[in-house]
Amino acid sequence: MPAKKMGTKERSNLFYLVFVPAAAVLAIAAGWSVFWYVKSHQAAAAVSKWMAHEAELGRSWACPNQKAGGFPFSIEISCDNLLFQGNVSGRTLTGTVRGFHAVAPLLRTDNILVRLEPPFSVTTSDGALDVTMNWGEFYIELEGEPGAPQRLAMAGTELKLQGRAGGTVPVDGGFKEFHSYVSLASDRHDNSYDFMFSLNDGSVPAVNDFLDTQLPLKVEFGGTISQAELGRAGTFSEFLEKWRSANGHIDVSTARLKSGGASFEATGGFDLDEQHRVKGRLDAAFAGFGKAFRQLNIDPGLVAAGQALSGVLGGRGAGGIPGRFNLPVSFSGGFLSIGPVRTSIQLPPLY
Repeated sequence: MPAKKMGTKERSNLFYLVFVPAAAVLAIAAGWSVFWYVKSHQAAAAVSKWMAHEAELGRSWACPNQKAGGFPFSIEISCDNLLFQGNVSGRTLTGTVRGFHAVAPLLRTDNILVRLEPPFSVTTSDGALDVTMNWGEFYIELEGEPGAPQRLAMAGTELKLQGRAGGTVPVDGGFKEFHSYVSLASDRHDNSYDFMFSLNDGSVPAVNDFLDTQLPLKVEFGGTISQAELGRAGTFSEFLEKWRSANGHIDVSTARLKSGGASFEATGGFDLDEQHRVKGRLDAAFAGFGKAFRQLNIDPGLVAAGQALSGVLGGRGAGGIPGRFNLPVSFSGGFLSIGPVRTSIQLPPLY
């Protein structure tokens, strides 16, 4: 009898040590699977609701063969040949990207990482724009709710643009690296966003020819934009008009363009005038812009003379560097001016 009782006790202990934990694990796994299933369908429903809202504003999105994945710790929505079509400045714009993959942590849907597969093609109904972009890698990161974004960042490698703009102007260029972000300024309370845009090790034939250099290009542009109610305006034109009406302003803290000995650096700011054109001023320093100035009908000799009259001794420019000049760049009355010279470059209304 004691031996029989001992065997019964051992079987009971085995049950509790093996079967009960196993049953608990299975229950947790089943519950998590159901939870993931519900969350993934909620995400798909949110995408469909957002697309319906966009359609009401005249912007049509299509995500053919949409798939959900990412189990067990994330939610992924993907599709092939993502399509956009909408009205931009009176033209119907159509854009497609071959592959779209969006991933968000299961318990945090306010952080989304998007991976895009090339190519991206964009055209307008009147043929004014027809451009294709390819890349090695391209990612977009979103933080915050759709109606109140906190941060948007983009990064890409081996970018290449080809096509035409304005019907006849060729678009051709590429950069090895691209980085940009727009982030809510935490130290301000006027809907301000800090931003930065940079392109490294690039080649744009039109720009290289303008600067008379074939060396790689580097571009940086950053600052702060105030009164930017991102995610609230229905269209781009509505966003710009609300921004202008609220006295929105862009403070430029960094503006740089460099290729070999040619360089441009500036700080300043601008906004929009009543005719919806850019207006403002940048305090800039130029170097190696001889050919570029001549193409804009600016006599480099007169620029040098002006610098000398301003107290720069020995023909030395800004910072004591030969051939480097301090000149204001202004946007006024629909034209771009460099120093005292109004160039032939016109600034059309943005909307």
